[in-house]
Amino acid sequence: MHFSQYKSKKKPAKKKNRLNGQNTKKLRKGVIRFLILAGIVVSVIPVIYFSDNVYRLASKKPVKQRIAAQTSWSDRHFTVQSVRITGNNFVTMEELSPYLQRVKGNNIFKLDIADMANRLRNNPWIKDVSVRRELPSSIAINIVERTPAVYINSKNGLYLSDEEGILLGEKGVSSFGLPVVYGISLEGTGTGKKTNSEALFSAIRIKKELSSIPWIELPLTGIEVDGRSDITLHMRGYRIKLGHDRYKDKLRRFNEIARDLNGKGIPYKEVDLRFDNQVVVQTL
Repeated sequence: MHFSQYKSKKKPAKKKNRLNGQNTKKLRKGVIRFLILAGIVVSVIPVIYFSDNVYRLASKKPVKQRIAAQTSWSDRHFTVQSVRITGNNFVTMEELSPYLQRVKGNNIFKLDIADMANRLRNNPWIKDVSVRRELPSSIAINIVERTPAVYINSKNGLYLSDEEGILLGEKGVSSFGLPVVYGISLEGTGTGKKTNSEALFSAIRIKKELSSIPWIELPLTGIEVDGRSDITLHMRGYRIKLGHDRYKDKLRRFNEIARDLNGKGIPYKEVDLRFDNQVVVQTL
């Protein structure tokens, strides 16, 4: 009979108990970690809620203070310190100053530059104007002025007019070297207004022709316009009657006649060039 030795496959109880103890420790550690994490979450939520409410209260409460602080910062850094004006050859700074009151010292963004430009256009000498901001602290103004064309001799004094017939007001006679126009009525027309007098436009046209003739001295020339818009030039010591057209051709013709008369020693006080086929000369 053959006998074999039997060995049990069961692990010893001691080893099994050791494994159970290790599993229990792992479980305990997991529970502890979970409880720690839960405690952290529970403690953070009130902090976040409280912080959010504090922020909301802080942001709602000082809105006016925050706006005031921003405004104060803007006023400090964008206050107008200088006004630069270009293009003003005739209009003086003294004449412009009433239109530019309360500009310096103000916030550059609070200035209504469109309104400023409109106020400047109220000056009869200003044809157009542009106003712009130059950050951080300057205002730039570019002026397009009206150009005076003639003086108008009225019963109230000498008035300047530009080429469009806009009355520019009174200025010193010696300032511009322009001819004086006679025979124009300014009744009902004030400074800064346009006159629709055809007689004035005739005078302005002849003035343009005179400007290109070397021997004409504009400051010493008078332009008389009658009711039919016929032009008579008043020169030093004589008159030239030109009529109402072909001024340049007639003045060239006068120059030839004047040289002939001067060469012959014949003094004259009037030369009438209104007619195509004849010249009438009044001698002294």
